[in-house]
Amino acid sequence: MSTDQSPESPETEDRPAPRSRRRQLTVGAVAAAVLVAGGGGAYWASTAFSDAGGPGTTDAGSAPEGGPPKLALDGTATSARDSGEGIAPGEPMGPRGYRAEGELPDGPKAAAVYKPGHEVSRVQVAKLAEALHVKGAVKERDGRWQAGGGQGKGPRLTAERGAAGGAWTYQNGQTVPLDADPDPAPGGKPLSEEKAEDAVRPVLRVLGMEEASVDAGSPVGGTRTVTASPRVDHLPTHGWDSTFVVDEKGNVTRAQGSWNKTRKGEVYPVQSATATLDEMNKASQSRGGHRGEGEQGDEPTKIGGAAFGLSLERSHGKPLLVPAWIYDVKRPGGGDLKVTHPAVQQKYLKPSKTSGHPAKPGSGDVGTGGKQPSQAIESYKAQGRTLKLTFWGGVCDTYKASAEESGSTVKVKIDAEKKKDGKNICVKIAKRQTVEVKLDKELGDRKVVDARDGDKLPRK
Repeated sequence: MSTDQSPESPETEDRPAPRSRRRQLTVGAVAAAVLVAGGGGAYWASTAFSDAGGPGTTDAGSAPEGGPPKLALDGTATSARDSGEGIAPGEPMGPRGYRAEGELPDGPKAAAVYKPGHEVSRVQVAKLAEALHVKGAVKERDGRWQAGGGQGKGPRLTAERGAAGGAWTYQNGQTVPLDADPDPAPGGKPLSEEKAEDAVRPVLRVLGMEEASVDAGSPVGGTRTVTASPRVDHLPTHGWDSTFVVDEKGNVTRAQGSWNKTRKGEVYPVQSATATLDEMNKASQSRGGHRGEGEQGDEPTKIGGAAFGLSLERSHGKPLLVPAWIYDVKRPGGGDLKVTHPAVQQKYLKPSKTSGHPAKPGSGDVGTGGKQPSQAIESYKAQGRTLKLTFWGGVCDTYKASAEESGSTVKVKIDAEKKKDGKNICVKIAKRQTVEVKLDKELGDRKVVDARDGDKLPRK
């Protein structure tokens, strides 16, 4: 059975969704960057860590002898299944490949993966609330920390708890909701980039992001969006940004992000920027190539340079910062665009349970395939034949739930589709939502599991 998402959800708290790094891009270019970068989001491979936080273990047959366990990555791991040869210099690439203009760096021989998130304390939230000028005590609510007023009742700060916590959102109660679509930025003249960056510096210090790369080159109406990309062990990151909307008076009106806290995992052999670019081309070509903004014909997109860092990838719905090459794309229309691809040697990668199938040639989707991966489900409630599933999902999508029933188990799944309302602007955040699915008969004593990984879901 399946049903569409309920038009109204009782859950209204928001949290950040993974973002692609961009500077001075049009909305259309941002969307293209998400596709090119391999899905935009990121989640950690459970094989890379044990529950205690140290290196995990795996079967001898699932990893190269004497090496670390294989990483299961969504989307980008597709190239690991390709048996074709690399793309030699001068060889035709098909529609829209990537071509480096000069020599690219070799980089290190090995690098570690990092799991984002930590157990956020009340004191940490109180310090962040002070930096954001949120008044009131920090209280525990529904497994999260919250300071300030409720929805529509003044500024509020919400932070996730638990071992994988660290994500937070802030909203000034006098501004539009975080999930406004389109984003109605007020008129006026925005602050200069320098003053907007200065406005968020106190918050960055509290988050441990003093070394972050900061970009304030995105004015919209009378506001300016400041994006901060943290460094982990002095390496730049891609996709693990914190963002702040600053008004013309220098006030932060909306923000979302994470504390710069990670846990080091397995160390993997990595490839050079040139070898990784070859893998990115193979992954792109297997899905029909990408479509670069302002380009004509099948000319390859030009790569101007590359930096070794960490990109946020996805596997089984959990986050992981993976060693990657971050490429500078030269765009015909000007402005900066960065795309990434994991640098881990291919023999140490494998497709995850949620890897998408290749899209039809010419679709331009080189991330998760033609269909988006299903959503990770947080919990459920049962009432008669109806299950109400709670999950975190982007506000740019609509959702439908389905169930596969047996005598002892009900497997549930939530699929996402992009909204088809013709609007061009959508805020890249996620919020806790609910969707209902009707069963053929009442649940009874049957267990409910997530169809993505078979894990039993908690009942609320």
